[in-house]
Amino acid sequence: MITEILGLLTPGGRRFLVFSIAGFVLYALTGVAMSLLVLKILLDVTGGSASGLPTLWGLLFLCLLVKGGANILADLQKHYAGFDVVLQLRRRIVRRLKTFSLGFYTNERLGEIGVIIHKDVDNMEMVVGHIWTRMVADFIVSILLIVPLFLLDPIMGALMLSTLPAALLLLGTELGKGRRIEEENGDLLANMVSLFVEYVKGIPLLRAFSGNRFLDDELAESARGVGLCSERASRYRAGMLARYAFLLDMAFLVMAIGGIVRVWTGALPVLSYLIFVLVGREFYKPFGAMETHWLNYLKVTDSYARIKSLLDAPVVKEPVRPRTPRCFDVSFDHVSFSYERDGFAMRDISFTVPERTMTALVGESGSGKTTAIHLLLRFWDVAAGAIRIGGVDIRDMSYDELLGSVSIVMQNVQLFADSIEGNIRIGKDGATRDEVIEAARRARIHDFIMSLPEGYATPVGENGVGLSGGQKQRISIARAFLKDAPILLLDEMTSNVDPINEALIQEAVSELAVDRTVLVVAHHLSTVRSADQILAFRGGSIVQAGTHESLLEDADGYYSALWRKAEIRK
Repeated sequence: MITEILGLLTPGGRRFLVFSIAGFVLYALTGVAMSLLVLKILLDVTGGSASGLPTLWGLLFLCLLVKGGANILADLQKHYAGFDVVLQLRRRIVRRLKTFSLGFYTNERLGEIGVIIHKDVDNMEMVVGHIWTRMVADFIVSILLIVPLFLLDPIMGALMLSTLPAALLLLGTELGKGRRIEEENGDLLANMVSLFVEYVKGIPLLRAFSGNRFLDDELAESARGVGLCSERASRYRAGMLARYAFLLDMAFLVMAIGGIVRVWTGALPVLSYLIFVLVGREFYKPFGAMETHWLNYLKVTDSYARIKSLLDAPVVKEPVRPRTPRCFDVSFDHVSFSYERDGFAMRDISFTVPERTMTALVGESGSGKTTAIHLLLRFWDVAAGAIRIGGVDIRDMSYDELLGSVSIVMQNVQLFADSIEGNIRIGKDGATRDEVIEAARRARIHDFIMSLPEGYATPVGENGVGLSGGQKQRISIARAFLKDAPILLLDEMTSNVDPINEALIQEAVSELAVDRTVLVVAHHLSTVRSADQILAFRGGSIVQAGTHESLLEDADGYYSALWRKAEIRK
C-alpha cells in the first residue's frame, strides 16, 4: 500500500512530503535544544556563573524562531502533499468510472461509490499529510536522540527501552483483529449510506405509500448494525490501547526510578539524569503516538482496499490495434447475451441496419430492445456472436471512437447542475457559442431558452430540476445535433410529455434522423410506421421483421397483436 500511494504522488507532491518531514524533524530537535538551553541557564544561574547568559538567551530566542518557522513550513508542506494524493486519486477514479461497463453500475450502488470518492479518498490525505510526515519525522528524531543518550550512559539507555519491545509486540499482534473489525464497520457504513441514498431518492414514493414502512425498518436496522459494530470497535480499541499505554509508561517509569537509584549511589551525575528525563519525553513521543497512528492505519487500509477494488474493477477492453469503420451500417451477427442477476437472455439475434436508414425495435417491456442498444454501446460485451459497424467488430474499435460515432437520446435525460449552455455543450467539447445556439434552434428549444431571465446562462438544478420532461428531452436532442454523429440511438422520448412538447420533439427528431443510421426503441408504434425496418422482440429473440405494412399482413402475428393493443389504448 505504501509503495502504491507514493507512486500516486507527483514529483511536486513527493517534494512536499520530504520538506514536511524535514520541517518536523527540525521542529522537534529545536524543541530539545531549547529544553537543554533552559537547563544550562538554570545551572549557570544557580551556580553563580552569569557571564554566558546573554549568549544562551540569544540562542534560546534563535531556537524559538527556527522552531516556529519549521512548524509553519512543515504544516503547509504536509497539507500540500496530502492534497496532491487526493487530487491524483480523484482524477484517476473519475477517469476510471468513465471506462466501466454499465454492468458495473448495476452491481456497485451509487452510495458505495460516493463513500469511496469522499470518505475513503479523504482518508488518504490523512495518511500522507498526517501519519507519514509526523510519524517518520518523530522516528528520525528518536534515532537521532537515542544514539547520544546511549553514548552518555548505556545503562540508562537500556532502561529507557525496557518495556518498549513488549508494548510494540502487543500493538503488532492486535493489528490483524483490529483491521477485521474496521473492515466490517466500513462495509456496514457503505451499505447504510447506499440505503440513505435510495431512501432520499424515493421519498416522494414513500410518502405516497406511507403505510409501508419496509424501507424505514431496513434503514433503521442498518443504522443499528453500524452503531453496534462501532461500539464493539470502540471497546476493543479502548482496551488494547490502555494496555499499550501502560507498557509504554512503564518504560519511562523504569528509566526514572532506575536513574534515581543510580544518582543516589553516585553512579550517575544529576545533570545526566536530568538530560535523560528531559530528552526522554521527546524520544518516547513517536511511540506514544503509535496508538493514534495504529487507529489511522486501520482506517486507511480499509479505505485503500475499497479504493483499490474500484480502481481494479474490470473496464471495457481496448483493442491492441484499433480499427476504424469506413461506413456506418450496423449489424448484429448471431448475438447472444445474458444478465447474471435475473436470468434474462438474448439468443441468436441477427439483423442489419443499412447506413442512413431507420430501424425500429418494438416489443413488450423486458423483451430485449434496450439491451440491444446497450450492447451496441458496449455497456456490456456479448457472450457470443459479434456486433459490427461498417463491417468492423465494435470490440476492435477504440471505445472512445465507438462512443464518438454514436449520438444518444434516451427517455430518461441526465442533466447536470450547470447552466443550460453547459448542459448542451456536453455534446461537443470546445463547441462555440454559435454552434450551441444553432443546435438549440434545431432542437426547437432556443425560443424557450431565450424566454428565461438569464437565457443560456440559466442554471439548471441537479437532474434538470425546474424543467419539464419535454424541455429536458429537447436539451438532450440539442446535444445530439451538436455532436453530429453518424449513428443515432433513440429511446422514444414522447411517452410522458404533453402534446405541445411531443410535436416539437417529433419535428426535431425527424430533422436529426436525416442522413443518419438510426435505431429507435419504440413505445408508441404509431411513431415508427415510416421506419425502413421494424424488428419485433419477444423474450430476448426477434420473432418478426419487416415494414409496418408487411408485418400487419400477418393478422395472427406478434406485431399485429401489439398494434391492436396500441389502437385500443388510443
